[in-house]
Amino acid sequence: MHLETLLILVFWVFASAPSSIQCSWPTSPIAGAVDPNINLVIHQPRRPTLTIPTNCSSPPPQTCTFYAGCLEPAFHCGPEGYPLGFGEKFCTKFSLPSNIARLSPKGQEWMYTTMHCLQVALVPMLQAQDDSESEGSSSSTSMPHSHSDSDACDNLEKEAFSTHAPCYLSSGLCKLTPADWVVIVEIIDLKTLFQSWEAFESSVQAAEGCLAFFGWVLVNKVIAWIERRDLQGDAGLLPAP
Repeated sequence: MHLETLLILVFWVFASAPSSIQCSWPTSPIAGAVDPNINLVIHQPRRPTLTIPTNCSSPPPQTCTFYAGCLEPAFHCGPEGYPLGFGEKFCTKFSLPSNIARLSPKGQEWMYTTMHCLQVALVPMLQAQDDSESEGSSSSTSMPHSHSDSDACDNLEKEAFSTHAPCYLSSGLCKLTPADWVVIVEIIDLKTLFQSWEAFESSVQAAEGCLAFFGWVLVNKVIAWIERRDLQGDAGLLPAP
C-alpha cells in the first residue's frame, strides 16, 4: 500500500470515530493553555458544619450526660466551670440512689422534672455556641480560643443560674412537703440555693401557693446565717430577707 493511500485511510478512520473517543487538543498557541471545551470543576473549601447530637438538642430525662457530653465539649469551661463544676455535680448528686430514697414519690417526680428542665433550658445556649464556633472556624481574625471560651462560660453560668428558680418552681417545689424541702436543701445546700437570692425571692413571691415555702426558706436562711456567725465569732448584722 502506498504511503499516500495509508495516510488517507488513517485520516478517514479518525474522522469517522465517535466524538466521545476523539482527543481534544489545545487550540491556543500559548503553552499550557486549557482547552475551553474541557469543563473544570473547582472545589471551594467548605466551612465545617458543627451538628448537635440528638441527645444534646433533646436531653433524655433522668440522665446527667448533657453536662459532660454536650455543654463541656462546646464551652470548654474546665472542672470548675458550670457544666462540670455545678451542673453535672449536682445532677449526679440528686440522682444518687441514697438521695432518691430520701424523697417522697412526689419529691422524686419533682427531682427528675427539675433535672430535665435545667438541661432543656440550656439547649438554646448550646445551639448558639455551636453556631458561633461554626462561624469562628472560617474567620482568620477571630479572638483567641481561650478568650472566647472564658466569655462564653461566663454567659453560660449567668444564664444557667437564672433558670434555676423557674425550673424549681415550675416543677412543683412549692407543693412539696417540708420533709422533701429539707432533703432538697441538704442535697444542694443553702449556699447554692441562695447564690441568686434576689431572683429566687422574686420568683417565689410571684408563684402561686408558695407562701409556706417562702417563709420556710426565710427561716432557714436566718438559721444558716446564725450558724455561720457563731462559727466565725462575728456578730455582724442580720442580712435583709
